[in-house]
Amino acid sequence: GAQRTFIVKFVLALAPLVQEGKVQLFLNAGDHSHMKTAFLEVLDKAGLDFESVTSTEGVMAFQKRLLDAKNEPSKSVTLFSFNEYFPAVATTDIMCRVADVLSCKPSELAFYCLPKLHIRRVGDHEADSARRAAELGDGTLEAREVPDAIEYINLFMNQPDFLINMNKSIMQNDEIGIYNGCKRAVQMCVSRK
Repeated sequence: GAQRTFIVKFVLALAPLVQEGKVQLFLNAGDHSHMKTAFLEVLDKAGLDFESVTSTEGVMAFQKRLLDAKNEPSKSVTLFSFNEYFPAVATTDIMCRVADVLSCKPSELAFYCLPKLHIRRVGDHEADSARRAAELGDGTLEAREVPDAIEYINLFMNQPDFLINMNKSIMQNDEIGIYNGCKRAVQMCVSRK
């Protein structure tokens, strides 16, 4: 929600690539009605047709369909929006399995194990998250302006090794347990009983 202005400009900048069939967007408004409104307005302005998903069941069905590699979304843009908190948060977790890249501010999402395009941070404390993801090779440095984010998109599309190397880094990071922080925390808590 805090990135509304940036995201709206980013969607507008991506619109030509979406219309050419080169980019697909999964937009998660979460349970933020102001983000849903902003997405609806920018999609209308850009002339982009979209599919809406508004329930956890819908998210699960959407993901299940895309887990079969021969399936694609029915539209180039999918808008996820909800009236309650849980499905809003769970959607990112669920959709990571079928997304090529997660574009997000460098928050806790910086530690997800999929390639990340980090956009402008909200708080200064988030700078270290983007830096760490770049060090691990699974995310970009922070794109402070929309043209910077579009440059990363162009790299993803025109320099396949960039995205391939991110995925290789994720596999290597997983092998050494980089993404096991929550699991380790639970194990530590359980062992102290």
